[in-house]
Amino acid sequence: MRLKQPPHPKLPRQQRGIAILSVLVIAVLIVTLAAVVFARQSRAVRQTDNFQSLERAWQYVFMMEQYAGLQLQLDAKDNKYDALSDRWAYTLPTQTLTEESGAIVKFTGKLEDLQGRFNLNNLVSQDGELRGKLDGAALNQLKPFVTDAGLPSGFTDAIADWLDSNTQPQGVDGAERDYYLSGTIPYLAADMPFADPSEVRLLRLEMQDPNLKDKALSQFLSTITTLPFQKTTINPNTASKEVLKALRLSDNQIALILDKRKLKQAYRSKAEFIQEMAFTPGKDDVLMNSFDVTTQYFRLTGEVQINRARVFVNSLLLRDPKGAVRVIMRQFDRVNEQPITTNDASNTPTNTE
Repeated sequence: MRLKQPPHPKLPRQQRGIAILSVLVIAVLIVTLAAVVFARQSRAVRQTDNFQSLERAWQYVFMMEQYAGLQLQLDAKDNKYDALSDRWAYTLPTQTLTEESGAIVKFTGKLEDLQGRFNLNNLVSQDGELRGKLDGAALNQLKPFVTDAGLPSGFTDAIADWLDSNTQPQGVDGAERDYYLSGTIPYLAADMPFADPSEVRLLRLEMQDPNLKDKALSQFLSTITTLPFQKTTINPNTASKEVLKALRLSDNQIALILDKRKLKQAYRSKAEFIQEMAFTPGKDDVLMNSFDVTTQYFRLTGEVQINRARVFVNSLLLRDPKGAVRVIMRQFDRVNEQPITTNDASNTPTNTE
């Protein structure tokens, strides 16, 4: 005799709906949690890959520095002068490498003779005083660089005050800590040599038209540099026409220098350069002491890219008289001499009217 199974109790319709909804909610939570875990893992993988690519990119930067140093060492053995016809003076075209992992590496770079520019730090001595303070010789040599760029001549006073160690403003357009502390963005004057040309944008500069200001600063920054604290000379074999003009060489003298450069020739000694320029002893002593055909300071600039990682090269190399080369400053940022924005930190006192 077969026993009948008791009928399965049927849930009320409302309870069945709640059960289905609960299952759906749990399913959604599980899917959401899985998506979150997957997203975090993917992001962690990408971050790890980016960090590894960035670390490898830095190694390529160090390799470029070593290669640049080797070229400078070999050049020092080849000759006792530096010119744009030397082995170091060319832009390395974009190189592409494929690593074993399949990553594509692209890098490029170039060396620049920074002694082809006027060194702002030449204006002060080791004790923080302006050179030629009594006769104004130091500022007189700087003024053409300022005025030729379209900046007001008083900007030289602001540069002098930023450099010298005292707190007394230089001239009518000078500015010391009191001026900068009263600005919209308060800060102190450096009262020491420039560490980087970008500091020029922090100096007092009163120009009504921001576009003209940006253009003038760009031109000025293309002719100056800020080398470590010692007096450096300018190399006529690598200086631009604008630099030579600001040094107040005559048109004929500039033409001689540029014509020689076009023929891929160079002045092999300071005596040869002085003789061809026909400088007058006594009258042109400042100019004669401003030039030399050998260079110690070079800047390596470039870029390394591996996958999404991108590193900019901006290294200052020093080659000593014995030919040894070492990196004395390194920055991993883009070399951009253009003022970034018209609303930069060039300070103007807060308008209290």
